[in-house]
Amino acid sequence: MAHRHASRPTRSSAPTPPLALAGTVLQRTLRFAEPPEAVLARTLSGANRVGQRLRHALADALYGALRALPQLHWRWQRLQGGTPAPLDVAALRDDAPACQALMALAWPIDAALWLAQADATSAEVVAEWQARAQAVSLDDAPEAVRLGLPEWLVPRLQAQVGGELPLLAAALRAPAPVDLRVNLLKARPAQAREALQQALGGTVSTTPYAPHGLRLPGRTRLSGVPAYEQGWVEVQDEGSQLIVALVGARRGETVVDFCAGAGGKTLALGAEMRDSGRLYAFDTVARRLLALPARLARAGLTNVVTMQLRDEQDERLERLAGKVDRVLVDAPCTGLGTVRRHPELPWRHDPASVAQHAALQQRIVAAAARLVRPGGSLVYATCSLLREENEDVAAAFTAHHPDFVVQPAAERLAAARVPQAQALVQGPYLRLWPHRHGCDGFFAAVWQRRG
Repeated sequence: MAHRHASRPTRSSAPTPPLALAGTVLQRTLRFAEPPEAVLARTLSGANRVGQRLRHALADALYGALRALPQLHWRWQRLQGGTPAPLDVAALRDDAPACQALMALAWPIDAALWLAQADATSAEVVAEWQARAQAVSLDDAPEAVRLGLPEWLVPRLQAQVGGELPLLAAALRAPAPVDLRVNLLKARPAQAREALQQALGGTVSTTPYAPHGLRLPGRTRLSGVPAYEQGWVEVQDEGSQLIVALVGARRGETVVDFCAGAGGKTLALGAEMRDSGRLYAFDTVARRLLALPARLARAGLTNVVTMQLRDEQDERLERLAGKVDRVLVDAPCTGLGTVRRHPELPWRHDPASVAQHAALQQRIVAAAARLVRPGGSLVYATCSLLREENEDVAAAFTAHHPDFVVQPAAERLAAARVPQAQALVQGPYLRLWPHRHGCDGFFAAVWQRRG
């Protein structure tokens, strides 16, 4: 006789309201354990898995909140009826209601109607907070709040750009376009541009300075686009492309990318070398190099040797001492020149972390210099805006290494056929600013070792 099994009741948990999810995403991002995209992927998985429209809205709100964190925090405190206190990120990330409120203020307007259909309660909260916030003026807010920057960063940038600081701050808050580098091993710039325009149906422009750069307007998905999948183009900011132009790698040379990371500059160097000679890609973190083999294969490069170093003093480096034609040190830094793409970075750093980076940078560039042959060249670069990580590190290296002579960056750029090279330099150094040049902020110094 068949036995009937009584069905057991199943527990069903109601989905987390969108605004609560939004607050959680901001709280986790402000812990700085992983990038915002990784936080979104981890938070919006499992029971919190959401559709694409909500995910895009949450991502837009998160990046909007990070770009305007002090302004939103100021307005929220005013709406609470109190006297606004300086933004304390450590306290904010433990304050769930505050994080929900800031994400409500940053919620994208074009997603408001859909939010009302998905969750009326969250939509009402968003509409109420945004309407009330419109009446809160920032006129009496401190300068750092109006600029959207941490207080410690304002005087450092003011000392360098003076009256241009509001323009720089606005440029850092604006989302970055998508820049591409044409892989000359596989395509010509005009050929790649035409292919992209046909595939994307939009305008593809050339970058104003990088000779082989293309620019896409706004956020563009390249997965599945033939020109990208076939290795005709690689995603690379125009400023990063100009660093590679400064290196001036040539066919048949021995070149080292000392801090290769994910390998964007390695790929560009390999293309400049026309896949000849020997190109070494070093890094101290293995996971950064994991994606490089697939990228090399797509780009058609076979001359690259990758190696994880123990640190900048790894004994295996001795076999290359005094033998390398060109060494690029794209040093670990605060990354404050890339805030357009990584708006969490200003809140992740402070003067102590800047000093720590500067000390590490001095050790790394000194170690890398030992590889350069007599007559060879060394390039030190960062994507930082700060003098402590840039000019100060370069000056310290020059003072302690009399066998290395500073080379004018403008001459190296002109030799690489970079137009308006003089507009890209300050003194002998490359100095790129988002508000002046429309790319990420970069610094680079070049030395030639005496022969």
